[in-house]
Amino acid sequence: MEKIFIRNATIKDIEQIMEIEHESFCETVHEDRSVFRDRISTFPDGFLVLEVDESVCGYISSEIWNYSEEIREDRFDLNHSISTVHSTTGSELYISSIGILKKHRRKGYGKLLFLELSRRITEKYNISSMILIVSVQWTAAKKIYENNGFKEASRIHRFFDDGTHSDAIVMRKYL
Repeated sequence: MEKIFIRNATIKDIEQIMEIEHESFCETVHEDRSVFRDRISTFPDGFLVLEVDESVCGYISSEIWNYSEEIREDRFDLNHSISTVHSTTGSELYISSIGILKKHRRKGYGKLLFLELSRRITEKYNISSMILIVSVQWTAAKKIYENNGFKEASRIHRFFDDGTHSDAIVMRKYL
């Protein structure tokens, strides 16, 4: 039986996080090491890793934004600096990235990370909504979000530089 543990990420986890990032996303979509280091140091509460048998096999990162009804596409730019948008007094949780190693997919670990992050952040911060983006091609991820009450709020056309320039679906959930 696998031993599963979720904890806050530390800078020491960066190699495993980058391995997951590179395995989860194509080269033109994965984010830089410096971005992940910045996320961990700026908002450690919002960056979790999932360990299976004491080995990091998944992560989820987030930011807290000031809520705006207007959805500004530039806020979702890949490799943006968390320090330009993050505010612990904000009321909207932005799920910036989630990844699971391929050999651990389809076991519910993504959902587990997502639910644990949501629980921890909403217990500690005054969050009234959550927002994220997902590629139109990532059907499994989209299904997790829909099953957790997220609805499509808008689309960003040709957002992902993934060979097909797929659209990003902006999904939002009010709490």
